[in-house]
Amino acid sequence: MRAWEEFLTKQEKEMGREAVDKWLRPLKITRFDACNLYLEASDSFKAIWFEEHMQSRVQKELFNNNQKQIKVHISLGNRTEESPVSKPKKKTPPSTEPKFQLHFDEIDPNATFDQFCTSPSNLLAYKLLIESCGETQTPLQFNPIYLYGRAGTGKTHLMMAAAALLAHHGKKALYIRAETFTEHVVEAIRSGEMQTFRKAYRGVDALLIDDVEILSRKGATQEELFHTFNTLHIDGKQIILSAGLPPNELKLIEPRLISRFEWGIVIPLHMPAKDQMQTILIQKAAKLDFDLPEPVLTFLVETFGSNTKTLIRAFDALILRNPDTTHLSVKTAQNCLKDLIQEEEKAALTPGKIIRAVAEYYGIRMDDILSKSQARESALPRQIAMHICRQNLNLPFMKIGDIFSRDHSTVMSSIKQIQKALETKNYEITGPLSGILKLLEQN
Repeated sequence: MRAWEEFLTKQEKEMGREAVDKWLRPLKITRFDACNLYLEASDSFKAIWFEEHMQSRVQKELFNNNQKQIKVHISLGNRTEESPVSKPKKKTPPSTEPKFQLHFDEIDPNATFDQFCTSPSNLLAYKLLIESCGETQTPLQFNPIYLYGRAGTGKTHLMMAAAALLAHHGKKALYIRAETFTEHVVEAIRSGEMQTFRKAYRGVDALLIDDVEILSRKGATQEELFHTFNTLHIDGKQIILSAGLPPNELKLIEPRLISRFEWGIVIPLHMPAKDQMQTILIQKAAKLDFDLPEPVLTFLVETFGSNTKTLIRAFDALILRNPDTTHLSVKTAQNCLKDLIQEEEKAALTPGKIIRAVAEYYGIRMDDILSKSQARESALPRQIAMHICRQNLNLPFMKIGDIFSRDHSTVMSSIKQIQKALETKNYEITGPLSGILKLLEQN
């Protein structure tokens, strides 16, 4: 096929002959017509590589003589992949199980709106989801609904609760983690079952995808989500998404997807303050008819208040391990939760961890941040590290000054500069800050 050969020649100039010879020329043309080209890959790696790296180029660059786009369909050859030293396998009866099956993520039965502890930091998202997932959802007020926040702010709980409420009202709601969505795309490509995949994802009343930042760098998955999003949106089906970052701060995700993420409403979820966490525990204790003494309440919040998820986990463990509340003291709680306290101490954020994460992000040494150098490559990371110590650890200016060997007025000035940059949405600051906070969460 002449158009295909011309396309390959062009790719040799852009990608290099070696890459084309390795990944593209081995693809076998099985048939073609004026607007379709059917290719066969010898193994799954070549098929997936093509979907990931070439489909977008094909759409822009492969045309017939009438300047109409040629659609490329790729499938795997019939032969199975074997290791050069593999031994002949014994014949087994043919399996009646389908080659391609979609296994969806399960919803935690406890992740309901009734079990969700509200606070001013999450009330907007809570109310909007209940309203959007109730019995009457047409016309949709916001589509998509995009939730973002740190781990432990309740994103997954709200997503699962929304899916459960939709199902309760007879809607076909599909909750899925972005990682599982990616696995489904890859498996569908490998087995040539993209139509089955599309039917499953586009035939729902609501699609809820958790942790969409995981789609970073995954070209084929982003392409599939783009078309799935469009189909559902045009049909008036509800789309709900969650991530650790707002859409405009997502890295290596196509601009056209980010644009669609912003079509509806973007809602931040913040970590509750200490007093709000106390209210959350009081609410939960009341629902469970559990008598929670005030000293134990304070102990739980002070010890496990790094995020709501760890706090609720500790509270649930306390109830299971010590259901008798008649003599519940701080000492009893400490003994019951000894293992969780050790985990929390290991995971606790410290100035050292903050400085290490900042240094790792900028590719410099920790000593550079703590040095006297006023060079920008050291000064800016130092200011960001000070800001995080103030915001996330609530350390006094004097204490931060001791850590960075600066007087408190210098610390105040540095933190003020970062705060001002954040208010003006200076991406030179907002981008690195989000990346550093993500590193701290992962570590």
